[in-house]
Amino acid sequence: MTQITRYPSPLTAPLSKAVRAGDFVFLSGQTPKNADMTPLRGDIAEQTKNVLDAINLSLSEHGLDLSTVVRATVWLSDIKLMAAFNEVYRSYFAGHLPVRSTVEAKLSQDVDVEIEVTAFASRVASI
Repeated sequence: MTQITRYPSPLTAPLSKAVRAGDFVFLSGQTPKNADMTPLRGDIAEQTKNVLDAINLSLSEHGLDLSTVVRATVWLSDIKLMAAFNEVYRSYFAGHLPVRSTVEAKLSQDVDVEIEVTAFASRVASI
């Protein structure tokens, strides 16, 4: 039987920050935020760096890093941002690109990017 462990979110939204199910860790979608948790405004490069840094930090709480990500789902506010987004994204996942879906959508708090990931955690003891 697969054990499922849920990790609470610091946000007021009804969601888990992460869920571990067997050998996989699923992170909730991450949007760009300032230190005070307000939406980060800025160009797509700045927002993407902020989100990927936050994802990497969340993964590190589980003994993981971006190299363990096997799937990413990306939402962009405008598909025309794809080239600039990809430039930053590629630099974070160089040499270990996960499978990915990218769609255009209206995003919460009018930010330009949201990313959720699934990481493979078989080598890491359950936390």
